[in-house]
Amino acid sequence: DEDEEQVAEAQERLLQALMARTARELPQRELEQDWAVLGELGSGSYGRVLLAEPRDGGARVALKLLSKERTARCGFLREFCTHLCLRGALTCVQVLPLAFETPTEFGFAQELAPAGDLCGLLTPGVGLPEPQVKRCAAQVSSALSYLHGHALVHRDLKLDNVLAFDRECHLVKLGDFGLTRVLGWQVRPARSPAPYAAPELWHLRAGEARLRLEPALDTWAFGVLLFALLTGRFPWSSPAHSD
Repeated sequence: DEDEEQVAEAQERLLQALMARTARELPQRELEQDWAVLGELGSGSYGRVLLAEPRDGGARVALKLLSKERTARCGFLREFCTHLCLRGALTCVQVLPLAFETPTEFGFAQELAPAGDLCGLLTPGVGLPEPQVKRCAAQVSSALSYLHGHALVHRDLKLDNVLAFDRECHLVKLGDFGLTRVLGWQVRPARSPAPYAAPELWHLRAGEARLRLEPALDTWAFGVLLFALLTGRFPWSSPAHSD
């Protein structure tokens, strides 16, 4: 409705202002000069995540480093600034308010989740105990509620993007806001794994070029995520009539 559109427009203006300021202040860093790298937590087409601690002291963090060959500057700025907009949400992964770049990567530091992601905690074909799933459900739904209340849609909700701070899931947080956009954004076919994609996104492959972004896309993925947590498997390979 009209109120939602106004919130979305205001949120996009805020993001654009934060992106412009961050771009002006983005410092050049030598990774090993500022951080003691202790290991790699994960990697993919996006880049890599490292376990690190500041050379000048402080808590260990997860350094997210995005390859400049695969990530546009504006895409990096949007992801980092979306994190900044979510600093009021305790169920969203928090970042340090400092982004940087090296000759080959863009980077920022976020809080470390010692137990990894939900995918790593799950027993295939079995799932997690119901009380544990209930704790996850409450916290992830709280994160989504915060996003949607600020006219943001996550777009990439999956087991890998929910981080656990203990193995019993007393504290889990939603992370990875690289695909997050404001309500009403025109999106192309889904990049997220097919099991999580809502039917309207999946069927864009049949010819439609764009879809108006709505919170319902996250709600669908949330349902699939809960099914996977309870059973240790997906309900289908893709949301198609043939499956």
